Amino acid sequence: MTPEYRLHWPDGLGRVDIYAALRPDRDGMRLMQRGLSGGTASLASPFPEQDRVYFFIKPQNGQDGLWLADRVLTLEGVANFRDMGGYETQDHRHVRWGQLYRSAAPSGLTSQDYAQIDALGIRTVTDLRTEAEQRKQPTHWKTGPNGTPPAFFASKKPVLPGQMTDRAQLARLDTRQARAMMAGFYSRMPELYEDELKGIFARLLAHRTPTLTHCTAGKDRTGFASALVLYALGVPEKTILADYAMSGTLLRAHMTPSFKAAMNDPKTGGAATAASPAMQAMLDSDPAYLEAGFRAIRERYGSVDRYLSEKLGVGPQQRAQLQSLYLD
Repeated sequence: MTPEYRLHWPDGLGRVDIYAALRPDRDGMRLMQRGLSGGTASLASPFPEQDRVYFFIKPQNGQDGLWLADRVLTLEGVANFRDMGGYETQDHRHVRWGQLYRSAAPSGLTSQDYAQIDALGIRTVTDLRTEAEQRKQPTHWKTGPNGTPPAFFASKKPVLPGQMTDRAQLARLDTRQARAMMAGFYSRMPELYEDELKGIFARLLAHRTPTLTHCTAGKDRTGFASALVLYALGVPEKTILADYAMSGTLLRAHMTPSFKAAMNDPKTGGAATAASPAMQAMLDSDPAYLEAGFRAIRERYGSVDRYLSEKLGVGPQQRAQLQSLYLD
């Protein structure tokens, strides 16, 4: 069956021409429709054998065009796998599609998943899981006959903080206490994951992309790292919080076997039971958690900008370079 896409774009662009491509690149685009208006259209894919298609919205009045794509990649063995492209920045540019990916742990990728992942051309993978989590669910990346496996950069932390893994303690928490535990973890992340965050930005500045950042759920450690990357690119904080909030819904909608096993394993951070307040708090992606991390940064460093510059080596010059590389 040929996939169909429902496209939406700002009505203020006026009449537009729509092109399709296999990469977010104007070379090789295929014209689909001319002179559409109203900000919406339904189109059948011109590439029915391909899992991922990009659409370019080109205004006829000469305004800058806009790339569109599905944000969430539907995979069998991994949840919460998504592209961070397309977000509008404060100066009305857009994060480039096909460069920055985030997900839950890819250890559950199936053969069919790899057929889709290979097309993304991922060059680097940052694994923010602890060494205990990595041992429990290692990722054995498979590539196609002409593919090259990405370079892996894994966290060296042995385990998560004790309160995140103590099964007996987690079982005693009520909802308020569980949420406070999560907010406390986020407030510690700016320093706790400083080395890993430095590495992510160094690889982005070296243009070692496309890149994938993940942890176990792709929500907390990955969510915090992704939020800082979007912030450095100039994406408004309101948009960053909305992106972060997607994770809880995506995880609950697709509880893969590998993710269930990780969440039920006390040695790698699993909570007591699926119905416990601690487990529910750990599955939530409440923007208040991420706000706690940002608030901690502002309390300690005065601003997120200063933290990026002083602790992660991402000052004005580096941010300008990142924006040149990853914004359209």
